[in-house]
Amino acid sequence: MTIALGRFTKEENDLFDIMDDWLRRDRFVFVGWSGLLLFPCAYFALGGWFTGQSGWFFAPSFGVAAIFRFILFFQGFHNWTLNPFHMMGVAGVLGAALLCAIHGATVENTLFEDGDGANTFRAFNPTQAEETYSMVTANRFWSQIFGVAFSNKRWLHFFMLFVPVTGLWMSAIGVVGLALNLRAYDFVSQEIRAAEDPEFETFYTKNILLNEGIRAWMAAQDQPHENLIFPEEVLPRGNAL
Repeated sequence: MTIALGRFTKEENDLFDIMDDWLRRDRFVFVGWSGLLLFPCAYFALGGWFTGQSGWFFAPSFGVAAIFRFILFFQGFHNWTLNPFHMMGVAGVLGAALLCAIHGATVENTLFEDGDGANTFRAFNPTQAEETYSMVTANRFWSQIFGVAFSNKRWLHFFMLFVPVTGLWMSAIGVVGLALNLRAYDFVSQEIRAAEDPEFETFYTKNILLNEGIRAWMAAQDQPHENLIFPEEVLPRGNAL
């Protein structure tokens, strides 16, 4: 996405005036951008990794392999998949993708055939005042399918913006929280029962075993100063990981 600021006019004397006008006209676009800007900044907020992890050694590096290593580290040492902020982030991003797909298909199938072709790119002008598709038809269709539908375009577009932005914010907050080792997401009662009863198994206890395997696999590489040497039988092999 690119933002075109335009040229200076007589009424607008400097760049600040142009930016102020843009934010007043398209403030919801700015809110959407805030989520994208916050996500990479989450690694640096509050000096998170430096303060919480005692250095940048465990921070994500460049390259595909380094990113996958960081993901494994995040799961093995922080149990990221069971973090509620991660869950909200996944729901927000995937939910937004679903909403965009539904919205695009609905618009294309309720267009007014006023031009040479019933297509949003050829039959209509982006700046025209007339409605390009039938909101009434779309509302009736989704009311019959789901039993509920948005009554106007403003609420619809606001919700399409709210879902992904909220998801990105939640994910970023979760990253900062784990960087500072703020962990309150462990089901300790299940761990205690699993320690007392070997036959007791839940998704959570299996997840704990997975994390232990990841930590054992990564420990020798991530903590070379410890000179860790693990017997072959305790390291994950094949499909164990």
